[in-house]
Amino acid sequence: MKLDMEYTKNTLYINISGIINRDGIKKLRKKMFYIIEEYNIYDIVIDIKNKLSMDADAFYNLLDEYDIKYGGNLIVVDK
Repeated sequence: MKLDMEYTKNTLYINISGIINRDGIKKLRKKMFYIIEEYNIYDIVIDIKNKLSMDADAFYNLLDEYDIKYGGNLIVVDK
């Protein structure tokens, strides 16, 4: 899994490519939640267009946890 993050125009853009597995999602969660708490960023775009495969349960659990904990604006781009 390759993970790139960029902050611009008050939005955190996260690009993920390759195989998105449970361990990769744990790393994403740790980084994403740290950035949110440290810099108070609540507009997030996660681009998963270039994924080869994905642990959907783990990924959507992360999105649910984000929504419950922060309730910000999160968009997932898949196509």
